[in-house]
Amino acid sequence: MKRPSFQFYPSDWLRDTGLRVCSVAARGLWIDMICHMHEGNPYGYLKVNQKVILPSNLAVIVGVSVEVVESLLCELEEAGVFSRDDDGCIFSRRMIRDENIRQ
Repeated sequence: MKRPSFQFYPSDWLRDTGLRVCSVAARGLWIDMICHMHEGNPYGYLKVNQKVILPSNLAVIVGVSVEVVESLLCELEEAGVFSRDDDGCIFSRRMIRDENIRQ
């Protein structure tokens, strides 16, 4: 089922300590990633058609260099903003938790 939207809680965004310690550029990348994870399959994972979106792909999608994307991903990961599965695919714990509740 294709969802037209996802719930976004501004207070959660503003209070997330891990996210708050990240630069505005990293937070901008994260919201773009969340939007792509909303479109992803499975839901909440940074994938397109079951294929992991690599940093090089993400750089093209958001319009910055691979080096910038890798630096921002490192910043987000060090702050604990996202997790990775066994294949190294980035996913949003919150999106998956909310999806499980929805199911």
